[in-house]
Amino acid sequence: MKHIINKFSRTKLVLVLLAVTGVAVSCVGDEIFRDELPGANSKVDEIFPEANFSYASSADDFRIINFTNLSSEASTYSWDFDGNGTSSEEDPTFTFEDGEGTYAVTLTATDGNGVTGTTTIDVIVAEGPFQPIILEAGFEDDTLPEGGGDGRDSWRNSDLGGVIQITGSPVTFGDQGGKLPTPAGDRAGYQEITVEPDTNYDLSFWYTMLSGSSDPRLIVSVLGVTENGGTFTTLEDVANGTIASVTVTDDSEPDVYLQQKLSFNSGTNNTVAIFFTNGEVEGRLDDFTIEVGAEGAVPPSVGFASAQSEVNYLEYTFTNSSTGATSYEWDFGDGNVSTEESPTHVYAVADTYTVTLVATNDSGLSNSLEQTITILAPVSADFTSQVDPGDYRTFSFMDASEGLIESLLWEFGDGFQFTGMDPTHTYDEDGIYTVTLTATSITGNISVATEELVVSQGFVVQVLNGNFDLYGTTAGCTGESTGDNADPWDMTPNSTIKDCDGNDIPSPYDPLWDNGALDSWLNTEYGDNSEQPGSTSDGNNDTRGGKLEEPSRRLYQVVQVQQGVSYTFSIDSRTSGFQTNTDVFILNTEIEDEVGINASTSDSAVDAYFEITNDFNADSSVFVTSSFNFTPSTNQIVIYVRNVDVVDNTAEAFYDNITIE
Repeated sequence: MKHIINKFSRTKLVLVLLAVTGVAVSCVGDEIFRDELPGANSKVDEIFPEANFSYASSADDFRIINFTNLSSEASTYSWDFDGNGTSSEEDPTFTFEDGEGTYAVTLTATDGNGVTGTTTIDVIVAEGPFQPIILEAGFEDDTLPEGGGDGRDSWRNSDLGGVIQITGSPVTFGDQGGKLPTPAGDRAGYQEITVEPDTNYDLSFWYTMLSGSSDPRLIVSVLGVTENGGTFTTLEDVANGTIASVTVTDDSEPDVYLQQKLSFNSGTNNTVAIFFTNGEVEGRLDDFTIEVGAEGAVPPSVGFASAQSEVNYLEYTFTNSSTGATSYEWDFGDGNVSTEESPTHVYAVADTYTVTLVATNDSGLSNSLEQTITILAPVSADFTSQVDPGDYRTFSFMDASEGLIESLLWEFGDGFQFTGMDPTHTYDEDGIYTVTLTATSITGNISVATEELVVSQGFVVQVLNGNFDLYGTTAGCTGESTGDNADPWDMTPNSTIKDCDGNDIPSPYDPLWDNGALDSWLNTEYGDNSEQPGSTSDGNNDTRGGKLEEPSRRLYQVVQVQQGVSYTFSIDSRTSGFQTNTDVFILNTEIEDEVGINASTSDSAVDAYFEITNDFNADSSVFVTSSFNFTPSTNQIVIYVRNVDVVDNTAEAFYDNITIE
């Protein structure tokens, strides 16, 4: 298909949409169409031919039309090109010598029994600007020209962000839409399309987003691929290559899609790219369309970003990303204005303000954009802890938070709390406790830090983040979930993860294990480059959880145990499809492939194996708890969970509350 699109880019002709004017068939049954005619003495043929076709103008001459026969149950064909000629070819090419016009082309399809089906379609022959084509414009499965596609295959660019997700609700057209989860800019859509240089186009799309975000915005941009060398690998490249952009911010009705249009001129480009990403809000997109626009000047694209000063929290810098504009008018929402391109403004008091930018071009055309900012004094919670040398149940906590802090709330994980600086706390019983520090700034901004403490004189097995809540919204984070709550279960952990505030911090899991060999084997075996489990809000008890939605993904964690001691392993699970069974292995070594455990669950690397077969439930709130005993043969085990029966978006597996006691 790529070569076809490149060929079309050399033409100055238009492919106009088909218009079906009439269909007449002798008799049509409801049965599934057969592939071959019946043989002698077989069942009577009750499935009759249906005539249908599509067409496209030639790249060299708009009068030359290539016809593609889409008829079924037929063996011979008769074409009538509106009295200008005929053909009996299956896929003919015909030249309409009279040039531009509408021609009623009739196709009669006949089967081996002489039964016919007929259709007449108005074929529009016209010379004009090239009509671009957007692939998977509605994010539907199996809509690529050659068939197939999962609705997002045409929108991938791993250099600019992770692959977008697919949503089934809400949508505005069809069965699917594109979904951009948080954090901001983590995922992006990118697709190159062929255009005619120096031509006006109108790009339209439908969008919606969740309400209540501090940064509700979706950004859709058009990038000049030809003039920028065709390579976009960084967001800086995107910013420099943007020829038009629109930012939408309406989050008032999350279940209702709104339409937005972006007008642009292609300039010197015969290839442009559609790029989209989100702010700190979960957004959805659907049904992209592009049409040749009216001649004349197009309005400028308006866009800007705001950044709070690290020195003075009342000071904001506004970076203008508008294109095609020559003058700017800013209204900061507090009675102050500016005509600078990218101004800096200091507010008098902390509050919520609506900032408006109006961008105008030399033709007097304008566009405007409003964004709301809520000024909060920054705060970052952090602390350290130290056990009392004389009492293993007593811990001292030292505050290391930063910012304009008004209060500190300590929660020790055993029901006790403390407000203030640097507390000391004594636990009544041994166990593993999650200590939480909540720091609140002078404007009410909140930051949360957590730490797991092991209170024990003897050895206690620690399963890292077995409830999948760390760094998720249910861990006390006040912002959106970072998605890093699945990192403790990744066999190749990232070197950094995001904390509750969205900041990059060193990963505590990366130094513990990294099984690149097994990752490579899974990639080769399943043809998928990701073995990491997904993060999901569909955990048990309305909390975060882990998800396996593709056969290559695994739950993987190296855990220290005591050799020869009997333990109980427990896991909550749910699958959304029948016969979607989970394998749970306790391995005594880090395997490099699954050849051995596939051959036998009694392989030498396996200390214990358990199959979960009874956890199907369409209700996301219903989980099954499975437990089994094992005795490790080494002091270090690997929790290894897989489900090779899963199907993305159809039959997925969800996990929570993994413990070893």
